[in-house]
Amino acid sequence: MEHNALVKKITCFIPENENLPEGFSQCSPQEVLTIIKTGYSALTIAKSELQEIGNEDVIQTVRRELSKTHEIACGELKEKISILQRDLEIKTELYKTVLTNHEEKLETQLARRLSAQQTVFDRIQSANNHEREQLQTEIIRLKEAQKSAVAEKAMSMVHSDLENMRTILSEKDKQNEQMKGVFERAIEKIDTISQKKSVVSIGKIGETQFKNVAESTFRDFEGFELVDVHSVGGQGDFHLKFGEFTVLADSKLYSHKVNSTSRDKIKRDLKKNEHIHFAWLVSMDTMIDKFDKAPFMFEWLSEKKCVCYVNHLLKYEEPGEILRAVYYCCKILYGIISGNGDENLTEINKLKERELKIREIAQKMVKNSRERETLMTQFRTNFDKNDEYIREILDGETNKMAGECFGEVVKWWNENMVADAENTEKLKSTVLWNQYKKHLETENKENTIDANGFKNILCSFLHESKIVRPKTKGGALEIMGYKIKV
Repeated sequence: MEHNALVKKITCFIPENENLPEGFSQCSPQEVLTIIKTGYSALTIAKSELQEIGNEDVIQTVRRELSKTHEIACGELKEKISILQRDLEIKTELYKTVLTNHEEKLETQLARRLSAQQTVFDRIQSANNHEREQLQTEIIRLKEAQKSAVAEKAMSMVHSDLENMRTILSEKDKQNEQMKGVFERAIEKIDTISQKKSVVSIGKIGETQFKNVAESTFRDFEGFELVDVHSVGGQGDFHLKFGEFTVLADSKLYSHKVNSTSRDKIKRDLKKNEHIHFAWLVSMDTMIDKFDKAPFMFEWLSEKKCVCYVNHLLKYEEPGEILRAVYYCCKILYGIISGNGDENLTEINKLKERELKIREIAQKMVKNSRERETLMTQFRTNFDKNDEYIREILDGETNKMAGECFGEVVKWWNENMVADAENTEKLKSTVLWNQYKKHLETENKENTIDANGFKNILCSFLHESKIVRPKTKGGALEIMGYKIKV
């Protein structure tokens, strides 16, 4: 009953000439409700879409309606004209059949009728023209009104969008000002923190970096011990204790070159520690002023004290190799200082001979300076200059030996040899010497040592357990535990 009542109620709203769709009466109340909701939603969407149709569509619709009305009116006029023309033709034929006396009267009557018909036609034509002009005027008016409405709506939309954009830009400006304030406060905090970071803390970072590199490099060296003495004045940062000698080390982590103040300080520290012969001034990131021509350079303070300057250690791919090369140079120099060098080391003997000659010259110059000091005190500046010449000779010869001979051989060894504890095959120094000479020829470098000098340098940095010395002076060394890189 409820379903039939619902169907009857819906039927009351349907026009007499319309019927419900077939099968509608069989639908359930829920389905009828769904159909009504769906239809209403579709009708709402259609209305909204019709409202959103552009103004050009309205103009086109008006134009089509006006054109259709005009075409209908023209059709009606054409039909009336056609009827009049047919009537005229019939009457003309009728008048042609009538002869005699009524001809003039008939012509007069015909003329009047034609005139009347022409008047009617002219009136109809005039009315048609007038209607056409009214339609065109109406179309123009509608177009102007439509354009004005569109322009006003467009301007309204543009103004609305501009206002929205101004509001958004204003909000963005406020946000930018807030972010700028936050950023400036953050910069101030960062600057404050950076300024509070003392030189002591930066130095502590440099000390830690050097300590890590040194411990990693010399961990397998016999008797090696690293002692932290930075808290004791005049001792440097660390004492590196090796089996043969001790090194006073001072690390610097600067953003600029290490200046003369740091050089003078390590010289004073080395002189205070009489039992230490070598000092290392290690710059972690930058160069050392006046000693920046090579990775490391030497400066003699006296016959038994020497300072080694190491430039931007952490910039090298293998910083440990640089420290190892400095150690081996100091080892050779210590042998010269202590007088316990191997008599068979040709290159070291050459250096000793050079030092003896320089020492003789120095002694003569010192004697000469003493005599002149007693005679002419105004020449004391010249005496200091002579001492500087002596140091330059020592520094030049030492750096030449370290750079041209020892450093080149060590560099070649690290690039072409690899440790292999399982390798039982012994390498002869003559084979390595030939390969080293080929390397120098390939690099277009001058060879300043001979085969014996090459053997002596190998003996200076290889452990005794890795080499078998020859029984004769000219014999070849045998090296164990290494192999040539493929």
